[in-house]
Amino acid sequence: MGWNLEREMDFLEGVFDRHAGRVERVLEPCCGTGRHLVALAARGYDVAGYDLSPAMVDFARARLRSVGGRVWRGDMATFVPPGRFDAAWNPVNSIGYLLEDDDVSAHLECMGEVIRSGGIYVAQFSYGGEPADLARFGPWGNQGGGLSTTLLWEVVREDAAAKRSYQHCRITARRGRETRVIDEDHVLRYWTHEDVDRLVERSPFELDAVYWDNFEEFPREDYRIGDHGNLYHVFRRRSNQAGDAAARGARRGAARGGAKPRRR
Repeated sequence: MGWNLEREMDFLEGVFDRHAGRVERVLEPCCGTGRHLVALAARGYDVAGYDLSPAMVDFARARLRSVGGRVWRGDMATFVPPGRFDAAWNPVNSIGYLLEDDDVSAHLECMGEVIRSGGIYVAQFSYGGEPADLARFGPWGNQGGGLSTTLLWEVVREDAAAKRSYQHCRITARRGRETRVIDEDHVLRYWTHEDVDRLVERSPFELDAVYWDNFEEFPREDYRIGDHGNLYHVFRRRSNQAGDAAARGARRGAARGGAKPRRR
């Protein structure tokens, strides 16, 4: 059974209403095949996305032709899409492909340039130290156009010292009697509560809320760990003046070796 996209879009619209007010224009970094962009466009949003893969960009553009929307090729760490947006959406820990602090900070700065003050960036983070029962995802199935696919994703090993999570993806595709299996290895960031809070503190954003992947609100004061699964984080874009001042203060604190957050 595949992920319930409609339920996730219902949740996302609720997050828009609660945390950003009126939302018309939505951006998706790492948009992949554009499935979320199409779903949002069908609900009346003006959508745009970008992805590093030329094949994904071509596929997403083709899917959006009937509903409208724009897709560019770009790297999360450097790409600043044209225009202004009320909200952005980056699910399934895709932000984890930014492995270094500098790349995460650069991405948040890029997003801060295009999201309006008071707008939000909703991103999912999967924290390090996932227990075995949460380190394997799927199988997720999808079907359409005579093609059926099954996806299985698992965390193979983690290196907390190097801040790396080594993961594996297997996609099984079937069309008629033909079956093809695609195996891919991925290296993602090993996230910790302290790292996420530190990187956000020095960015144009502030953490406004956290939600479980069942869409219920997560206590923001709680310490976030791998046992919690894929958590949705809602980052609010500060006003330009407040964001710049906070970022400068955080950078000064980091330069002095600022205080380490307490674990709850």
